[in-house]
Amino acid sequence: MMKRTLLLTLCAMLLAACAGQGAAPPASDFKPAASVQITLNVLTPQGSPSGEPVQLHIVDTVTGISFNSEVINMRASGAGSFAATVSVPPGTLLTYRYTRLSVSGSIDEVNANGQPVLYRSFLVTGAGHVTHDLIAGWADLPSELATGQVAGQVTAAASGEPLAGIMLRASGMQAITDAEGNFFFDGLTQGLHNIVVTDPRGRYQSFQQGALVAGNSQTPASIQLQAAELARVTFIVIPQDSNPSGVPVYLLGNLGAMAGQPVLSAHEGGYTLTLELPTGTDLRYKYTLGDGLWNAEHYANGGFVLRQLIIPAGTTELTVRDNLQEWSAGGGSGPIWFDLTAPDDGPVYLQFKLLDWATALPMWNLGGGHYAYVLYSPTNFAEPLEYRYCKDAACNQPEAFTTTRTVTGNQPNTQQVQDSVTEWQAAP
Repeated sequence: MMKRTLLLTLCAMLLAACAGQGAAPPASDFKPAASVQITLNVLTPQGSPSGEPVQLHIVDTVTGISFNSEVINMRASGAGSFAATVSVPPGTLLTYRYTRLSVSGSIDEVNANGQPVLYRSFLVTGAGHVTHDLIAGWADLPSELATGQVAGQVTAAASGEPLAGIMLRASGMQAITDAEGNFFFDGLTQGLHNIVVTDPRGRYQSFQQGALVAGNSQTPASIQLQAAELARVTFIVIPQDSNPSGVPVYLLGNLGAMAGQPVLSAHEGGYTLTLELPTGTDLRYKYTLGDGLWNAEHYANGGFVLRQLIIPAGTTELTVRDNLQEWSAGGGSGPIWFDLTAPDDGPVYLQFKLLDWATALPMWNLGGGHYAYVLYSPTNFAEPLEYRYCKDAACNQPEAFTTTRTVTGNQPNTQQVQDSVTEWQAAP
């Protein structure tokens, strides 16, 4: 009887989530500071084909840099140079990269070592900033520029203590400080580079400074970081009427306190969560039933919701009220309901393969070895989607003795997939 009740509840949740909606309320009541304009200038490498436009991609590191870029067509500003102007709130950590449009398609930029540039960073501290970037090479046009190195140490300004685990980015290259706070960049092109320094755990304020690099030489850099002030932030999340109740809603973001996907608690018909977060830091986050891509929040037009919070300096307490938008990405592609029976000895995870194996998603335990998971988005994949079940979040124990499982997307109605697992692979 209990299993039947749980199944009926899950079915009702699914029907409610697919029901028609009116206009969604605004995503949040938090009002950021007025945006400021900055200009990004970029010089393309010698030999770049003339007449081929350059695009600026502002990337989303929470959803995934391959999935939710804002693309801006840049304007020619001189021989081999291009420019674009963007408006963002002060305190924004802009993450971006460049591509070139050729007759054969979009060509990505690469660094001087020939590696793809995942993204560059720039810390916007006020109006009127102008960046001067240099593209070392394109994927079809490797760099021939002279290169040098930058080496240094990151310490705490107050104590002089070396800081481990600090992230630095320079012209699309990344370095992480070691136990002694040391970092090293190799292969930076000759010229001026902007080094952006961030603490993934939010203990220290973000910082940036320039470093002049000469060919075949090493530039020293000593960086001191100021400790971040923390504020107690309470998120109150208000769902739409169609939101499925009884399933966990996670908060996922770009900072350590958010990266672990803390679960929101039930609160007066909605959800709530309180975190200690740094002031002045560009916090990007979203709500999800899965991860940054799978079952993440969408606007009514199908676009991903990515929220931004920059807590004003001096704040000690803050309440942010967010309105959940939609779990479905729209487009006429229905949900997929995965119904699984498996050995009843703990949690079970569902893992999809898109480009590569993605984050394993915890299934909803209905009891008695019965598990379920409803995928609302994305379900509009053009090719069959490969998936598997796992005993652990790292998928070190996937299901044993099974062929490849696939599911087809782009179906107008809800699909129900019934699977069973009889045995897990032995723990490594």
